Amino acid sequence: MLELSKIIHFLSFSVGIGGGVANMIIGMAAASAPAGAGPALGQIRGRIGRASAIALLLLWITGIHMVYAVYGGWSGLTPMVWAKLAFVVVLTMAAIGLQTMGIRSVRTGTPPPAGPMAVLGVVALVASVAALVLAVVAFG
Repeated sequence: MLELSKIIHFLSFSVGIGGGVANMIIGMAAASAPAGAGPALGQIRGRIGRASAIALLLLWITGIHMVYAVYGGWSGLTPMVWAKLAFVVVLTMAAIGLQTMGIRSVRTGTPPPAGPMAVLGVVALVASVAALVLAVVAFG
């Protein structure tokens, strides 16, 4: 069961960080795309964002499972793992903000605010890379 959790965890991380990078690339391309392409690009970014959000949820589920399976609970975690988890929390908060703006956009029929979306996207990407680096250091 632990191996399955690890596989799902790594695949979910790949989907999450890949989705973040893909959305950043699409966002940069959207700036110079024809005016009519905006809605279609927005729909693609929304789908990628939802896939990334589902991946983040799976990361939490499998991560919590592994904390108990490997360490017997939260008290057995090292300071490096806690540092990694701090970045995961930052990533989660940024993802919640991005999803909230995306949902509002769909409900109102207007594009989400580009500035805050870009900032949260960068925060999410930096936090996810930091979490990955700290995971490599913590778990070697």
